[in-house]
Amino acid sequence: MSPEVRENLIRVEEELRKTGADVKLVEMDNLHFTVKFLGDMPDSELDEIDKRVRPLALPRMEVDVRGLGAFPDDRAPRVIWAGVGYEDLDMVSKSAQIVIDALRGVGEADERAYHPHITLARVRSPTNIEALQALLAAYASKDFGRTPIMRLKLKSSTLTPRGPAYRDIKEYSLQ
Repeated sequence: MSPEVRENLIRVEEELRKTGADVKLVEMDNLHFTVKFLGDMPDSELDEIDKRVRPLALPRMEVDVRGLGAFPDDRAPRVIWAGVGYEDLDMVSKSAQIVIDALRGVGEADERAYHPHITLARVRSPTNIEALQALLAAYASKDFGRTPIMRLKLKSSTLTPRGPAYRDIKEYSLQ
């Protein structure tokens, strides 16, 4: 992640904290774009994932990180995210779809449309939700800067009382 984007997202996380909303912020070192969530995977599946992903010719890219949003939506936010600029959506989505197609039948099925994003926080309760919604509206089209995407990583996520702990399992250089 570029220093500019990192600094801007640090500021956003501070603004999220100031709302008083009951959110669990993602640590800066854990911020990443998610392409496909696989769920619980036995180690025996790692070779199959590697066999499917390694031959993919995915391009390096540089994208605008822009706008805050929420899943499932701003009225009932559960996950707060920073998105990708409109002009980069097609490029990012096409690359992600190549990976998603290659991994069809592996991991948890997810029929939702892919939406490129960096998860910033998870909402734990409706405490101060109005202040959180106001921040989402104020930052809906905020530009956080450009960042290169140079690698695709297969990550392991272990839930702990302090939040998820991520570990890189495999890394693939983009071309």
